[in-house]
Amino acid sequence: MVPITVNTGLVPLMGKPLSFSFAPRMQNTTYKALGLDLVYFPLEVENDHLEKMVQAFRYMNSPGFAVTKPNKIKVIEYLDGLDELAEKMGAVNTVVKRDGKLIGYNTDGEGFIHSMKENTGIDFKENAFFCFGAGGAGRAACSCLAFYGAKKIVITDAVDEAAKSLAEDINKIFAPVASWIPFEEKVKHEEEIRTANVVMNCTGLGMFPDINETPIDISLMNKDQIAFDATYNPTKTLFLKEAELIGCKILNGEGMSYCQGAIQINLWTGKPAPFEQMKAENDKIVAEMQAAQK
Repeated sequence: MVPITVNTGLVPLMGKPLSFSFAPRMQNTTYKALGLDLVYFPLEVENDHLEKMVQAFRYMNSPGFAVTKPNKIKVIEYLDGLDELAEKMGAVNTVVKRDGKLIGYNTDGEGFIHSMKENTGIDFKENAFFCFGAGGAGRAACSCLAFYGAKKIVITDAVDEAAKSLAEDINKIFAPVASWIPFEEKVKHEEEIRTANVVMNCTGLGMFPDINETPIDISLMNKDQIAFDATYNPTKTLFLKEAELIGCKILNGEGMSYCQGAIQINLWTGKPAPFEQMKAENDKIVAEMQAAQK
């Protein structure tokens, strides 16, 4: 273990619950590989005590901190400024301390974009996307798709108001490329799934322990489509397994996770985002997890 001294930069992850997070291990292993005198650690805190914790880190030896559920929106109240994308998304997962100021960023969507480009080579401007789920992952992914010029984005969610709100926000803040479909209007779902270039599951259905669930009828898809699932535990959800069987290009949420973490390190240190180091550690964690589940 790298010794912690008075010079060590403190980088907490503020949220709750945090026992499931891969981030501390991935971040700390990468710091060690890069020779960075930083330590990343989970700090369980919710909205009620968030302001006190944020203000405390103004006075500590810290380049900034990470934020996760349920604090990504509330934290904005306590910051001094926002990056353009974070401001448009209305959510922050990364805070950078710069010249005494706390500036908010959102690397979740950027991680999704980087992973999608790296693994599929897709041109966002030429493709249509269908997204199940308008929560945190769906909002980040769809907002960034609009930011980077996606041709069309169709959204649905079990909570109609969430899908409607996300589509309206995208059209107002980014570009008029989004629409939403009420959850019960299955015929419209079918039409849009058949014609989408990329079908996305951002609902959480299919992750442990609900591994036998999927929101998508695979009979509506074809081999020329890309299937994305924001889940990475398991590494192949039922949706991705079924999509792979019919010949689709598949992509899970691992890349979104480690890419956003690498971008965080770039923001905190100014060094190039260490995508390879983060991926290597992520792969080790996943391998260990799979071995334990056998």
